[in-house]
Amino acid sequence: MGWTHAAWSALGSVLSGIGTIVGAFAVIWAARLGSGTLENWREQNISERILIATYDAERSLGDLRHAAANLFARGSAQRDLQDGAEALTSEAAKAYRYYETFRETASLARRSLADCLPTAKALFDADLEQAIGELMKQFDIVFADVGWRAELSPDERQAKWKKLTPGVPSEDRNTMDATIAAQVARIEDICLPQLRAAGRKRRDAGPSV
Repeated sequence: MGWTHAAWSALGSVLSGIGTIVGAFAVIWAARLGSGTLENWREQNISERILIATYDAERSLGDLRHAAANLFARGSAQRDLQDGAEALTSEAAKAYRYYETFRETASLARRSLADCLPTAKALFDADLEQAIGELMKQFDIVFADVGWRAELSPDERQAKWKKLTPGVPSEDRNTMDATIAAQVARIEDICLPQLRAAGRKRRDAGPSV
């Protein structure tokens, strides 16, 4: 028996309904896939930005500590009194200008780390936020050391000089060195896997045509 027009119409309606359902599932799947891809891209992009800020901060801290150490050297403690006001000796003034140059750069590096905190807190675990915060704290320690240097005794100034001068044995220096290295390693442990995963995906995808 042949198919009537009504039967063909009914079959068409059924197939149309199935196509609509399949299409809906395809849209949902594509949306979920696209959302996951976008989220991965976002995490990779943020990870890269955090790592750049971290390495910049590490370099900047080294320069800042070296410049700050000059302010605690014996010659920088000498001051001339002129008309009742303190005037830095030429050696001390040169050391301070040298420090100020690196202080401005260090302030920008610290701010870059601070700018990473909101996204680090939102997308990653608390360990990343804590590591960034601890790295920022090292800038504050150096800034505070320099800010209070006029109040220090000669022995205290000598201790600060040892703490900040590269290659000079000091328990405080070793502690700060270890703290900076530990925070950089913590940040790398969280952010580097994101970038390595992105690299593997690009290699697996092969060259585009």
